[in-house]
Amino acid sequence: MKRTVYFAIFALFATTFCSCEKEEMITESELPAVSREFISAHFPDVNISLIVRESEAFSHDYTVYLTNGFEIDFTKSGDWDNVDGKRTAIPKSILDLLPQNIQAYVESTSPNCYIVEIDREHYGYEVGLSIDIDLKFNSQGEFIRLDD
Repeated sequence: MKRTVYFAIFALFATTFCSCEKEEMITESELPAVSREFISAHFPDVNISLIVRESEAFSHDYTVYLTNGFEIDFTKSGDWDNVDGKRTAIPKSILDLLPQNIQAYVESTSPNCYIVEIDREHYGYEVGLSIDIDLKFNSQGEFIRLDD
């Protein structure tokens, strides 16, 4: 009986706790400084069209939409998490932030393709190519597997 009561209380708490998600538009000045610096360093001549802050319980994540079609996700601390070019090549300055093995692997195995999306994952990186193939790499840039 106690176990059922504890489970019911936990389920109610978890549901209430997790339902606090909210999205709101914010201004550039409300974006963490490290995020603003990333945008100005890699997209110096591009304007921001929209910034959305997603709030969950004790964290905030940010999605920035640029006027050139790029979408960038930032963590609550302001570090980049995902850069999506929406079929456009990722700027070389961002590719240079990746382990060199990743660029070398893409250039040697898919010389006619370019990287259109980079997603940081717990295991390393997922890289989207212009031919709708995703490549997974560990944090050292070693190839793990192909996802199509």
